Amino acid sequence: MSNKLWIAIAFFLTLIIFIIVGTFNYKIDSLGLFKDNIYDRIAKDLSNGKIISGLSNFDERIFRKKQIEHLKNHVQFVAIGSSRIMLLRKNMFLKDGISDFQNYSVSGASIEDYLALLQIHINKFGRLPKNVIFGLDAWIFNKNNGQTRYLSLNDEYLQFRKKLNTKKEFNQKIKSNFFYLLSIEYAKENKASKNKELKYYTTNTIEIDDALRMPDGTIYYPYKNRFPDFNEVENIAKTYAKGNVYSLERYEKISNIEIFEKLITYLKNNGVNVYFYLTPYHPTTYDILISQEKYKIINEVEIYVKEFAKQNNIKVVGSYNPHLLNLKNEHFFDGMHSLDIAYEIIFKDLLK
Repeated sequence: MSNKLWIAIAFFLTLIIFIIVGTFNYKIDSLGLFKDNIYDRIAKDLSNGKIISGLSNFDERIFRKKQIEHLKNHVQFVAIGSSRIMLLRKNMFLKDGISDFQNYSVSGASIEDYLALLQIHINKFGRLPKNVIFGLDAWIFNKNNGQTRYLSLNDEYLQFRKKLNTKKEFNQKIKSNFFYLLSIEYAKENKASKNKELKYYTTNTIEIDDALRMPDGTIYYPYKNRFPDFNEVENIAKTYAKGNVYSLERYEKISNIEIFEKLITYLKNNGVNVYFYLTPYHPTTYDILISQEKYKIINEVEIYVKEFAKQNNIKVVGSYNPHLLNLKNEHFFDGMHSLDIAYEIIFKDLLK
């Protein structure tokens, strides 16, 4: 065969592959780039005031992105952080006259998530939120925290990162929808998504023993965590601190300072009121942690955050040290997650 024929055959086969990949990616479209998917349907239910129950094994960041995109009204107050601020509800710190609050938090949030979620808000509303409450876990400042889940929102992260003009060079580029349409990697993600069907149901009450997603972005845990056995909680808190501690391993020094400070400066320069929440550990967990040299850095992080906040006139609530807040075993359901009652204690004076 002539070279021209070989080239024609190769071109034809390549075209067939792209058509197959593109068709598959368009049909499954796990990120909802080309058409509404199950995340959009869930987000629409939430925007219509329904409570989502029983949802599990899903990409929480894509879920959160869709929830923001389907909001009907601009929000005045936004909470951003990990699951350790996900129980923060409007009635814990806001008067009844202000209804526009949303909790944008995602499990295991990293600094990259902060940027991405703010960019999603901008893409939706055309402007920044007026007030942002950041839940600051100690691992935010650990470059070895192992958090990569933000990559589901990598394009939005890169969009916002460019606004900050950080010194660190990064070569990642924002990908177009056309790239995703023909991407083999996206096809792999879609295949995995196809094999993992999301199931949920809607309800109008929180009085059920299941994981609940609320219209304001907050959550309710199943009864085991909502109404825990406090003898069991104490044991869980001890066990938590004796293994590898979540995202605190290889914590060599306080990192991510430049991007964090530039983020906060950017927000304040654009008229955003910023608040910091230092997420407390269970008292037993905390005592075990700070008794070990490698975890004492969490106290250094708290000192840094409070000093930075003081210099920039930012209100700080909470503390990694639960003893400073007079929190006890009965305020937690495990080693690092507090109950609603702890939030009510910590946030009651946020706006005073």
